[in-house]
Amino acid sequence: MNVLKYVKDRMGLIIFYLINIGMINLVLLLDEHQIVNSSNVIYMDALSIFILMIYLAYDYRKYNTLYKQLKLKLDHQHFEPFDLEDMDAHIQKVFFSLFNEFHKMMEDTKQVLEEQNEEYYDFITSWVHAVKIPIAATRLLIESDDGKHNANTLLQIENEMDKIERYIEQTLYYSRSVSFAKDYIISEYRLNQLVSGAIKRFAKTFITKKVVLAVSIDENIAIHTDRKWFGFILEQVISNALKYANKEQRKIEISSYEDYKEYRLMIKDNGVGIKPEDLRRVFEKGFTGYNGRQFEQSTGMGLYLARKLAKKLGHKVDIQSELGVYTEVTIYISKVGEYFMK
Repeated sequence: MNVLKYVKDRMGLIIFYLINIGMINLVLLLDEHQIVNSSNVIYMDALSIFILMIYLAYDYRKYNTLYKQLKLKLDHQHFEPFDLEDMDAHIQKVFFSLFNEFHKMMEDTKQVLEEQNEEYYDFITSWVHAVKIPIAATRLLIESDDGKHNANTLLQIENEMDKIERYIEQTLYYSRSVSFAKDYIISEYRLNQLVSGAIKRFAKTFITKKVVLAVSIDENIAIHTDRKWFGFILEQVISNALKYANKEQRKIEISSYEDYKEYRLMIKDNGVGIKPEDLRRVFEKGFTGYNGRQFEQSTGMGLYLARKLAKKLGHKVDIQSELGVYTEVTIYISKVGEYFMK
């Protein structure tokens, strides 16, 4: 806190003190039996003001120290209790006793919320694994089909099962994103291998929808990321590209770019594109927009989770589109490898 702010806070005391000096001066100067001359009065005034300045300097030092402690805690969100033994003013002790009680209440609430979140996460995880069992069983039935059913029908059923599994994974990753810092391992991976792994998940969908895939990624590009989480981000983007590939000559292009500070992975489709008024909102949680209402059912969670998890990995996701022409999602991966656990 600067001196001017302190003086403003203590202005009431200063004015009261100066008025008191003025009243004493007035009494002394108007006294008919004056025993002190004007020079003595000036000396007394100067001495009184000097004493006031010494007090204000001492008080400012204490005041500024306390202010810095508070500001430091607020700036860095370190809300540890204060040591009341270092305080001599009763009102300060009362105030910070209240602060310490509030801190204790916040810590108790935080612990309860963490326990509730842990229970929620455990439930979601167990639910996801339980639901995957009948999905796996259904796949086995499809694979063991003896030819009685139409092959195209079986392929459609399997595609729908893939969708169900992806929605389940969205649920699982959404629940995990809360405690992300506990569930990631940063290592070096070849970018082309990560992309290939994500594409394989959609191999049957590419065939069913007759989508042409063009991949052009530098084999030498190696990035630092978490394989599982980065793969999930890629799957959300590729899933959207396939979902809105509403043209006769459907095509998805995946390419890479490198400069001195980052790598870029571009995933571009020649689908329906996105309306300009929807483009700025596609990363909002639950936003489906015009395309989500016109085409396949959308949860509005894919791109939201992709950007959220990318940010936690230190990456960035952006999107460009022209209605009826194309949509291109770009993932920016820093070479520095800064990971922000937000």
